[in-house]
Amino acid sequence: MKKICLILFFIFINVLLLASGKTLSDIKSFQFDAREITVINGKNRVKDYNVKAIFPDLIKKEIIFPEENKGEIYIYNKNKKIVYLPLFEQSYEEELDDEENYIIKVIKDIKIKEQKDSRFKRDFYSGKVKEIEYESGLRIVFEKLEEIKGYYFPVQITVYDGDSKIAEIMLKKIIINPEFKSNEFKI
Repeated sequence: MKKICLILFFIFINVLLLASGKTLSDIKSFQFDAREITVINGKNRVKDYNVKAIFPDLIKKEIIFPEENKGEIYIYNKNKKIVYLPLFEQSYEEELDDEENYIIKVIKDIKIKEQKDSRFKRDFYSGKVKEIEYESGLRIVFEKLEEIKGYYFPVQITVYDGDSKIAEIMLKKIIINPEFKSNEFKI
């Protein structure tokens, strides 16, 4: 009987924590620094960048490293991308490739799934969801989640195309719900 009471107590505590906990759906904006290691032709390519985002569709990514790409700015707004290349002091606009920005795609997909599926929400925040797989063969594996200001946020993910590892992304200096000025999303 004590075991059953203890189990019920833990279930009750988990339900309370889940019910009162903050979810990614509560996030309106965020900012972070990222290190992305991409595997191209068997070689690792490292990129460091800063991301600012306002949900649902406004994102700014500024490259910090490598030096030859430093200062490049990418602004994603719905299905458009504006690119600024400081080397040429020029910018251009193009259609957005949906798989281009993995971490933003993951956060958007988690938000949508948790709003529609209470079981996914429960499993994700209890650490049971380890990956999301897409019909295209793209797999996003959650290597590490961290609690940041009451939110569970993916801070390390690995991206696979089938069985081939194509990228690893680590996030740091995460700020949840900062206030941005509109000119911060302009070139």
